[in-house]
Amino acid sequence: MKVFISIDLEGISGVCQDEQTTHGSADWRAARELMRGDLDAALDGCLAAGADEVVVRDAHDEGDNLDTNELPAHVSLISGTQWGLSMMDGVDTGCDAALLLGYHARAGTLAAVLDHTFMDEIYEVTVQDGAAWTPVGELALSAAVAGAFGVPMVFASGDDKLATEAQALLPGVVTAVTKYGLSRHSARLLAPDVAQSAITAGAREALERLQSAEGEVRPQPLDWSGRALRVTFGRTYLCDAAATFPGVRRLDGRTLEIPAAQGGDFATVYRAFVAVAALAGA
Repeated sequence: MKVFISIDLEGISGVCQDEQTTHGSADWRAARELMRGDLDAALDGCLAAGADEVVVRDAHDEGDNLDTNELPAHVSLISGTQWGLSMMDGVDTGCDAALLLGYHARAGTLAAVLDHTFMDEIYEVTVQDGAAWTPVGELALSAAVAGAFGVPMVFASGDDKLATEAQALLPGVVTAVTKYGLSRHSARLLAPDVAQSAITAGAREALERLQSAEGEVRPQPLDWSGRALRVTFGRTYLCDAAATFPGVRRLDGRTLEIPAAQGGDFATVYRAFVAVAALAGA
């Protein structure tokens, strides 16, 4: 069984301040150790469930928060600047399941720790849902990218608001709560060994459930084929830059629409989303 792990930093056990996620700071260096602890906990669960290969994507900021020191032989790490599939680089390599570690709730979620969607300059992302447009965050986008390659997202860890978001999106997903959000910059934190024990148990349960389930009860890849995205930025000048990307349609001062891809491939839509976010960020 080949497993893919995308690991972010905001939802890691013990993290609740911007300084902990800011590259190069002393607080970030300490948070990196917590991040590695959560990853090692998940790897223990994967191994116990029978995984023989694990691909890890360092998905925070520039993707240089983790290193390969003392990684098990069956684990590889995708590190470095995020383009293309960004947070999900590596999920397209024939994986059987995807796990999301250290994720956070979408922008605007009440009492969620370090909530945002992809970048602070984005106010909201919505996905086409029939005639409606539904707000989504990084968890949903990542699960849909995995789904585009036929990979079910079976496990997620983060604060309690992230767990609620995951359970509403994916029936049967297993979650591990690493902290309880009180506001954007405060939380009731769990001891790392408590949170990491929950991650190990949850990762193992999710993968064992995937292997034992049959038919309709088996976790299914999230299918967003044929869907478009809308991105609303916090300022018009950000949308000015993002709207220069070919093929997008500007709807108003702050919002643009990325149309559904020809053939319905959501991974193509997501790649365009990464590109317009990069243009805005530049």
